[in-house]
Amino acid sequence: MTDFQDISIVELNDIGSGLSNEGPLTSMVLRLSADAPDSWCAAFNEGWQSHAGMMKRKATANRDTITSLCMPYELQGQIIELNKVISQTNATYRASLSPEVAGCYREADARRELSDLKNSLTYE
Repeated sequence: MTDFQDISIVELNDIGSGLSNEGPLTSMVLRLSADAPDSWCAAFNEGWQSHAGMMKRKATANRDTITSLCMPYELQGQIIELNKVISQTNATYRASLSPEVAGCYREADARRELSDLKNSLTYE
């Protein structure tokens, strides 16, 4: 079984971020939770291109980062939209794995949901 774990944004790489060559936009480098497989990055990049929603800026996934070109005050809104595409990409990537592996992820997701439910219940 592969050991793919869902990818997520974990932090802004402030040292790697800086002014871009595209006007006043800043190149915001967001570090990912893991080194994403090439097919995951390709799926994310395609998903971002077709994602509808707020005014989005250019963003590209590559290995363990997503680089977004935006104004600093736009970054939080961008992260919200990026997370939507990341979630879809994780689901698509898991579904593309072998049936045995995909089944393990479905079972783990169901167990996680039950655990979350258990932790949220009150009995008083």
